[in-house]
Amino acid sequence: MKRADRLIQIIELMRRERRPVTAHYMAEELEVTTRTIYRDMVTLTASGVPIDGEAGIGYVMGNGYHLPPMMFTEDELEALMLGMRMVQERADKDLAKAAKNLIGKISASIPDDLSALFLNTDLYAPQFVKIKHEIVNVADIRHALRHQFKIEITYADVKDNLTTRIIWPILMAHFYDNRNLVAWCETRQAFRSFRTERLKKITVLEQKYKPYRKSLIKKWAIENQIPELA
Repeated sequence: MKRADRLIQIIELMRRERRPVTAHYMAEELEVTTRTIYRDMVTLTASGVPIDGEAGIGYVMGNGYHLPPMMFTEDELEALMLGMRMVQERADKDLAKAAKNLIGKISASIPDDLSALFLNTDLYAPQFVKIKHEIVNVADIRHALRHQFKIEITYADVKDNLTTRIIWPILMAHFYDNRNLVAWCETRQAFRSFRTERLKKITVLEQKYKPYRKSLIKKWAIENQIPELA
């Protein structure tokens, strides 16, 4: 790891931890020696980063310090590009366009050498099986998710039986060849999953639902034994 990247990682590590962080802990996290960490702390302090503490006890960062905008390591830039390419392949048209625009914004906001590395990243995410055709505008669903609006849907089950119901959308999962909308169903009074290609009509209502979406996601995750979201 380059020294500049390591200094950024140290700052991020101290921002992440709420307790004093020892040089030994940082050395293990970054796979360097404690002596290297001590030298890096001197460099960071001399450059104006508000760090308190001392060797053997631990270090803490003062409140309110933020990295300059668009400071990325090489690995982070590659992760961003891979993620943007996945979005362009798998997301709806509007979100794919947003990913393309974001690539341009990031490229224009970082030094030329990093911009070249970013744009020439040889990591790809080809989508050989296309998402099943959707009638509805998925961007409208994302809008409802973002603002916690209820949605009235007309939905076809596996036998093409149509039902109309009001749902509270909480998350959308992208799978290999389809998208699933997870929501609280007012009709069933339970969480349900709806495949977006089976949605025949949606109307985003002006009425918002409560409680907050994050608390509903946590409840759904516990019910479905998904610890990473609980």
